[in-house]
Amino acid sequence: MNGGTVVVKPGFLNLSDEERQRVVEAALDEFAQYDYFSASFNRIIQNAGISKGSMYHYFHNKEDLYLYILKVIGEKKKEFMAKGLAELDRPVQGMGFFESFEVQLELGVSFALENPRLQMIGENLEKIENTAIYERMMAGLGVELENYMGAMVDQAIATGELRDDLDRDFIIRVFRFVMMNFRQMFPESTEPGGIDRDKIQRDMEQLVAFLKNGLQDLKWL
Repeated sequence: MNGGTVVVKPGFLNLSDEERQRVVEAALDEFAQYDYFSASFNRIIQNAGISKGSMYHYFHNKEDLYLYILKVIGEKKKEFMAKGLAELDRPVQGMGFFESFEVQLELGVSFALENPRLQMIGENLEKIENTAIYERMMAGLGVELENYMGAMVDQAIATGELRDDLDRDFIIRVFRFVMMNFRQMFPESTEPGGIDRDKIQRDMEQLVAFLKNGLQDLKWL
């Protein structure tokens, strides 16, 4: 194990873009159709049109290939989010914490709808929870997301938008949970045949209102 490090052998990096993409596409197809444990390393090799020896020249095993694919998906989502934020009518830096968070949730929904194959791989992550490979993934992805959320939370606490009497790490865990459990929060976002964007929008607004104000009726305060 290498913590959150994604191990890619030099042989893979030395391939042409077209050859690398052929391996990536075969792996994306396999991991979208099957969860990690059900996915076949040999089937990926066959569909990529390469020999088994070549694949082991690129990756040590299926686990390293899987973590690499998750890294590829993460980079694609970052690019999508950055482009979406850059196209906003006003810069996200000028928004408050909750408005910025809602905008990023909306972009997350759009990414899922436009990339159903990548979204399926994300859904299949449920199957590897509480396993060694999940812990290895979280050592990278989880820390990165926590650092990102931490910076947002720190700024919001400093400006007074978030309460300073609550534990900072607890607040970060709450928002990280929402972002990591995207499908459970917005199940409609993974049903391309029956998407109701208005309902998804209402659900997101309710979620943000809940995080902002909680459940207690103001008359009880």
